[in-house]
Amino acid sequence: MNKLRILLFATGILISFSISASDRSDNPHGYLLSSSPLDAANVAREYFVASKGSDNNPGTLERPFQTVQKCANVAQPGDSCLLRAGIYRETIRPANSGTSSTTPITFAAYNKEDVTISGANPVEGWQVFRGSIFRANASLPTNRYNDTGFFANQVFVNGEMMPEARWPNTGRDPLRPKLAGGGVRSQGGNAAIVENAEIPNLAEGWAGATVWTNDWYVTRTGTITGGTAGKLTAQMTAPWDRGGYWFYLVGKLGLLDSEGEWFYDGSDRALYLWTLGGTSPNSVEVKQRNFAFDLGDRSYIVLRNLKLFASTVTTSNASQGVVIDGIRAKYVSHHMTLPPLPKSEQAPNSDDGLIVASHAHDTGIQLRGSKHTLKNSVVEWSSGNGVLLEGTGHKVTNNIIANSNYMASYAAPVRINGTNHRITYNTIEAAGRDAISFDWHTAGFDGNKIDIAYNDISRFGMLSTDLGAIYICCYINLAGGAIHHNWIRDTQAFSPFWGTRGIYLDIESYNSTIHHNVVWNITGGKDSFYLVAGSPRGYNRIFNNTFLGSIYTDKTVEARNNILRSSTSITASQQSHNLFQSTDPKFTKATTTDSKSIPDFTLQSGSPAIDAGMTITGVTDGFVGSAPDIGAYERGAKIWKAGSRLKR
Repeated sequence: MNKLRILLFATGILISFSISASDRSDNPHGYLLSSSPLDAANVAREYFVASKGSDNNPGTLERPFQTVQKCANVAQPGDSCLLRAGIYRETIRPANSGTSSTTPITFAAYNKEDVTISGANPVEGWQVFRGSIFRANASLPTNRYNDTGFFANQVFVNGEMMPEARWPNTGRDPLRPKLAGGGVRSQGGNAAIVENAEIPNLAEGWAGATVWTNDWYVTRTGTITGGTAGKLTAQMTAPWDRGGYWFYLVGKLGLLDSEGEWFYDGSDRALYLWTLGGTSPNSVEVKQRNFAFDLGDRSYIVLRNLKLFASTVTTSNASQGVVIDGIRAKYVSHHMTLPPLPKSEQAPNSDDGLIVASHAHDTGIQLRGSKHTLKNSVVEWSSGNGVLLEGTGHKVTNNIIANSNYMASYAAPVRINGTNHRITYNTIEAAGRDAISFDWHTAGFDGNKIDIAYNDISRFGMLSTDLGAIYICCYINLAGGAIHHNWIRDTQAFSPFWGTRGIYLDIESYNSTIHHNVVWNITGGKDSFYLVAGSPRGYNRIFNNTFLGSIYTDKTVEARNNILRSSTSITASQQSHNLFQSTDPKFTKATTTDSKSIPDFTLQSGSPAIDAGMTITGVTDGFVGSAPDIGAYERGAKIWKAGSRLKR
């Protein structure tokens, strides 16, 4: 029913009448009236949307709207759009904003029904092209790759992303691709040679194909300009001077030779698909829209208990107070090339931001503006960011953020720009590069009052090197915030030689406070903590951490109360009360036989770390015993845990 709340002021008393449609015979006007004190808005309505409704309906439960956009057009502050079960293939842009956190405009699943806002449309009309390859006429958003607006085509079968036809063939997990041996070499400027004896000859030629290659700490893409089997020429998207790296090639019909692969011919508007099991295609969809919700210049909007598929949410610098609660977002962003970042979008003096920050500012759940919240949600599968924070005062808490940045740029599961953000109690897993990144190329140098706490971070660095689970670069002022009570573990380094790091402060980042973190199983034998060229402008404080990997610092570090279990290079001018690798700290259970179990790094009775630390205001408050313990856990105190409470 369509409910209406009206506030009346009479003799100084606030009275609320709740009016709803009714067919009761004892009420000839068809309304039910009740009164109660209320602090809500002057008018608030509940509208309903159902896939079998009509936008000519009044939006009641019995006669719902058909599109979410219809509800978004009429909803006023305090109103709710309640969505019945179904798939809604649209981009929703509210006509209005809410006016405060108590009078938002809400979009929610009715009674937690299964509601999906999809950025994809079905493809039908398939015909056999050759063998197990089928062909259908399709108008995809871009003929090839388009690095402004819609970035790349994306094809799904039964709700799973399929790989574009490529060489060498690979599986369906873009974070674990099969790559060709290192044969991409700079020829000066943007020119490159792509060389591997196994590159096949294509009857159609290689010109126009795309090459992806990992280049030390960043990845690059380019366009093939010519060549034949074994050796190709290319123009990369920006100048470079290195080479010899792993690569793959995409973008030719002649590469369509494996189950699940697809190719789109933009000139003929034809989609080709090698079907699963060689059967006739069904449940095939293609990405058609970037956004499920466009909240640019909109404030106080609530999204609750919705699924997003092949689409994401965007806001703008003018947005405020958006709350995203209980969503399940899958395939939020997709791109296949890494164009140069325009100079106008780089931070001042960001000299090498041309490539590394490609699509790091326009992918993922995009929270720009101020005081937004993402909570109790699952965000998975993105070529770039899982979540982008730009502006000030955002909260990201109790989420699972997984399978991000499969293009391996300086995007991240959580990409931070701005100040005063809180990233807490999240499970962050499977990333092409860093898990949480604050990078100056687009962010600038002010990282004040950022709290990164109680996160469980694992399986990062899957496609790149020279990185960290928490990576901060460069010249960033981290005053007023802290990195604390995080688990960082079980990395899957792309290159064992370069390995990965746990917490990585790169090139003169300063004024950080890093305490009560546990870092273990960092593959490649690399560092739990790594500081490059500390800044003379301020110290980095490292207190009460348990680091099972190595640690490297310089003289601009204050290091106290840490357990350090591997090789250590501390040149800190202020260090004391640390327990080094020569002394067994007597952990309760530092190893497990189950890869899914978390080791217990609390202290046994009799540990030399107990009561052996020094008091540090704001860090060791509430310690048990005669003095604080060394390490991340205080024996006798409540044992802290990291990560989301959500279940997959």
